[in-house]
Amino acid sequence: MRKILIAGVAVAGMTLAAAAAHATEFAGTWTLTKLGTSDPGLVVNATAMSGAFDIADGVLTPSSPSTTISLFDLYTNEGSLENDDTHNPLAIQLTFDFSTPTPTSGGVINGSAIGQKVLLGVFQEGKLTWQDGGVTDVNFGSGLTGLLTVGVNGGTFNEGLFGLDSGPHDGLPVSATFDWVNDPVPEPATWALMIGGFGLAGAALRRRRAVATVA
Repeated sequence: MRKILIAGVAVAGMTLAAAAAHATEFAGTWTLTKLGTSDPGLVVNATAMSGAFDIADGVLTPSSPSTTISLFDLYTNEGSLENDDTHNPLAIQLTFDFSTPTPTSGGVINGSAIGQKVLLGVFQEGKLTWQDGGVTDVNFGSGLTGLLTVGVNGGTFNEGLFGLDSGPHDGLPVSATFDWVNDPVPEPATWALMIGGFGLAGAALRRRRAVATVA
């Protein structure tokens, strides 16, 4: 009888643990799907156009829900700013494709890069700005009940005096922060397994009480 009770509780416990573990592992690829690389506008480059990420199980936990990874450096090879560079923002789009967990929605962040002059042109620089603060909500799990936010930083790059300090060495490091917000509601099959486990434990308890009463 004790073995049946322990088995039921173990099944339910392992199922709950599996559901929680599934929510803390995120993997996939990121891609710069748009990048302004031709005039008019400030022509920019990136040290990488794509990459992979794999945030292993256990890295994101309720007590430590976020982690940051480096993506690329954004830079320009232009030596000075012309009128077209300061009046024509060029689009940039960053897409996160998740291979696990699935299905997902979200994962796309849009922005723009433009040149700007400070103090009447004494200082010149490029500026990267993202829409919605550079944050995208990624929903996952059955019914898309789980939530992960991905945020990327903007900022200035290739700042120079009376011109631009061109090249990747003065570029802007862009990173992504993954923030686990909500665990997904367990899928129907998971609920069934958990209920079955608790039911098995409950039946064992009832049978044990019935035997005790007869005795």
